[in-house]
Amino acid sequence: MVAHARNRSGKTHVGCLFSLLIVAVGIYVGIHVAEVYFRAYRLQDLVNDQVTFAPLLTDDVIRRRLIAYSDTLGVPLGQRDWTVRRTWSPKEITISAQYRDTIRIEFLGLRRVFVVEFKPYGRGPL
Repeated sequence: MVAHARNRSGKTHVGCLFSLLIVAVGIYVGIHVAEVYFRAYRLQDLVNDQVTFAPLLTDDVIRRRLIAYSDTLGVPLGQRDWTVRRTWSPKEITISAQYRDTIRIEFLGLRRVFVVEFKPYGRGPL
């Protein structure tokens, strides 16, 4: 004997819709959060690259590249914000900076602003 499913034409479970709503809100908020952290990741990656190529470059060239790239990303880091320091005993280079970025979430009239502090840092041998 085959059991027939009841006809539910057009009716949906409220729990399913609520779950989909929660997932959609999570994705919406997650995009804004991921954007800020991805920008910080890209800047950290550039710092690591500059540490790798430091034996071939001068401090001014490294600083100019960092300023130009941070400007491209929209991160407010200028000439005085970047620290490029070389030590000769032991022979190594240290590149660092510090900045704050904001995560803005606006949803259904709710506005929240979160301030996150990032410290791109790299150190390596010369």
